[in-house]
Amino acid sequence: MKRVKKNRISKHGASSLFLAIVLSSLILIECTFVAFVWNLDYAMSVNEALRIQVETILCDYNRQLFNVYGIYAFSIDGVDGECFRKALEINGLESKSELYISGRTRFTCEDLSKAINSYYRYRGIGIGTKNIVDSCGELIASLDENGYLNRIGEFMRSPAAGYVQKILTGSDKASEWIEKAGDILNIDELSDEADGIDSLNEDYKNAVKDFGLNINLDVADYESFLKTISKIEKVQNSLASNSLGRYTRIAVSNYCAYNFDCYFRPDGDSSIIGTSFDEIHSSKHSDVEYFITGNDNVSGVFEVQLLITHLVIAGMILTDYADEKFRNTMEAIAIVISNIILAVSEGSIKIDPSLIAFGLTFFCASIQAIKEVWNVFRGKRAVLFKYEGEKIATFNYRDFLYIFCLYVPVNTLLERSLSVLERDYGDLYTGITLEADYRGQTYSATKSYRLYD
Repeated sequence: MKRVKKNRISKHGASSLFLAIVLSSLILIECTFVAFVWNLDYAMSVNEALRIQVETILCDYNRQLFNVYGIYAFSIDGVDGECFRKALEINGLESKSELYISGRTRFTCEDLSKAINSYYRYRGIGIGTKNIVDSCGELIASLDENGYLNRIGEFMRSPAAGYVQKILTGSDKASEWIEKAGDILNIDELSDEADGIDSLNEDYKNAVKDFGLNINLDVADYESFLKTISKIEKVQNSLASNSLGRYTRIAVSNYCAYNFDCYFRPDGDSSIIGTSFDEIHSSKHSDVEYFITGNDNVSGVFEVQLLITHLVIAGMILTDYADEKFRNTMEAIAIVISNIILAVSEGSIKIDPSLIAFGLTFFCASIQAIKEVWNVFRGKRAVLFKYEGEKIATFNYRDFLYIFCLYVPVNTLLERSLSVLERDYGDLYTGITLEADYRGQTYSATKSYRLYD
């Protein structure tokens, strides 16, 4: 029997073994390369999905916020990873990464300032409020140039002020005072003038009654009146200078005065682009009054009311002095009061009648202003200055608010308006960072609106 050697190896077997070893190495290398490419492809897909998700979030800005206020901003509420997952599925991949928000950029006052400047870049030509500032500035300048404020101040510091206030606020009648001076002047000649002055008492009482406000407001408070005039003078001087912040001050003030809700809405009132404020919030708010005073309640409304009254008083003073008949009447009554004071004081107090005439004009202007201010509160326009029956300058409620916004620091206006925007629209953001992890590697995408860069 022939014996077979089992350990015999042919050259063909050695070749097969060698090829198997080589191919196994190649297969390992190829599989590693394929895995690397696959991971790289997944990583690229994750990055692309993150980018799409971030852009989707930025595209989902509040449309009303942009249309009314010109602000690009979004809310974090409702942000999910739907677009991220869909983007991976489109590439035939399953989402093996958890998406989370690692950073966000809040909307700030600086961002609001940039948005406002951009807002007026296209709308500034059509705003047309420069004439309001100019009219107000000319009004105050005329009071100074003609010395009205100084003369009224002299009167208010004199003993005559108390007598005149009693006549015009109704505690005494002008006719009664004239009767006291009957031995000095002709009563019949002044009876018509006395009736005219007394009628102002009724106008004042009726106007205050029509307000429906339970307040005791001294509109003839000269010190308070001077403070208002002083504030407006400072605004006028600031705008007249070539300061770099002049445009920003005008834009921000106009934006706050005409684009937010207020307590006394003018007829047909809406935002600058025509959006009703009832569409933004369900109930009326005194937002602009809050911007001006820092008070978002009734006290802020009353404070603005007094400011408006003082400005209207300034206009009434000029209107009255431009009326020759009114001026002559005041001079006649002033002579009567001067003689009465001289008689009552037994000759110890002698007041220049022209000084009393200035005081009379101030008190009369204060009472006349109530009627004009009441028109403003009813949605109408107040006549600030009238000459020979022609209305030279008329303001509505928002026009007054614009003037007063100008003397509030810009940063204060921005802070207060931002708080109102967040009240109506929630927390606002201008940028976001998303991250996703895969096999120990973190992928991220960050983006924000270029408007705020």
